[in-house]
Amino acid sequence: MIWFRCAGRPVSYALLAALLAFCWQALTVHYNYGGNWTGLFCTGARFIAPPAALDSEHIYRFRNADGYDGQMYHYMAHDPFLTRGFQSAMDSPRVRYHRILVPFAAWLMAGGRDQLIDIAYYALILLSVFAGALWAARIADQSGAHPAWALSFLFIPGVAVSIDRMTIDASLIALTAGFVYYSGNGRWPAVFLLCALAGLARESGLLLTAGVVAWFAIHRRWERAFAFALSAAPAVAWYAYVNARTPASPSDVLSFIPFAGILTRLATPVHYPFGVAMNALTGVLDYAALAGIVVAVVYCAANRRRLAKEPDGLVAFAFVALAAWLSWRPVWEEAYAFARVYSPLILLLALDGLRARSFLGALPLILTAPGIGLEMGGQVLGIARGLTGL
Repeated sequence: MIWFRCAGRPVSYALLAALLAFCWQALTVHYNYGGNWTGLFCTGARFIAPPAALDSEHIYRFRNADGYDGQMYHYMAHDPFLTRGFQSAMDSPRVRYHRILVPFAAWLMAGGRDQLIDIAYYALILLSVFAGALWAARIADQSGAHPAWALSFLFIPGVAVSIDRMTIDASLIALTAGFVYYSGNGRWPAVFLLCALAGLARESGLLLTAGVVAWFAIHRRWERAFAFALSAAPAVAWYAYVNARTPASPSDVLSFIPFAGILTRLATPVHYPFGVAMNALTGVLDYAALAGIVVAVVYCAANRRRLAKEPDGLVAFAFVALAAWLSWRPVWEEAYAFARVYSPLILLLALDGLRARSFLGALPLILTAPGIGLEMGGQVLGIARGLTGL
């Protein structure tokens, strides 16, 4: 009985995390979207009109807005193999379709039936929250920390945005948590599977493969390094399929100057269409989030010897390299963008901080989370008005 109670604690906190995520969704759908669950996909009225084949869904559209990424992944879930022409309703179909894991899984769970695909999609986001929190809770438990720390998984920027706007980031972040757990316990078949899935979740998921391959290479285990390099094969094959059916993506995403993207953003404040006070607050939180990425880079540099001893530490280095060379302007414009891209790094350092008993590991999360929370403030007010009747 004692063993069962202790073993169940991480599961309990993972279930609680998923329940809290669902409660947020249910409340915001009820009070902010008039009960229309498609509001979670954040479809903009100013953006390209949704495919006519989805008219029966009565998609909630935000007036005077372009919407957000979730609207594209919604369409992908209904047309995962680019056979229905839904890519014409996307901003960059090649980039979007590379990230097929969640849309395809929703399509597969629904048996390809349009009327069930959205439900499957919502369930997959909650499943990602549950799985990521479960692995984080187990890591905390093994490190001697309380499993309740796993609830902080909800505040990882990419997770919060996925819950709120149905982006696919929560899946990669959950897979990253699983990578840390299984690699730390030497369960390599599970690590291989997670790496294969990560490359299909988002292009940066290939950095998990890069990290574990580098780790085996450093230890001169060449056969294992080659075997794990093959975990990228599903993603490479899928990218080839997509590239043959979509126009080219933007090519100016990398810079030859290290950290040019973040340095340019630091020197270029973004002016939002708000009042003076709100614009100032938003700017401050944007810079706090940027500071969070800088702190993550510094943390990795300061702890390089210890981090280099584990596969997940090498994955963290790979994300630092991405921060150094990725300069595409849309990535660095707002916290909702760059904090999502580097959420796996934020998670890796938070988990490392738990294991090393270092508060500094959690600092990138502490600095990036408030900016995400501010973006959700309008919905919080809507829920509060609805609950109080004011």
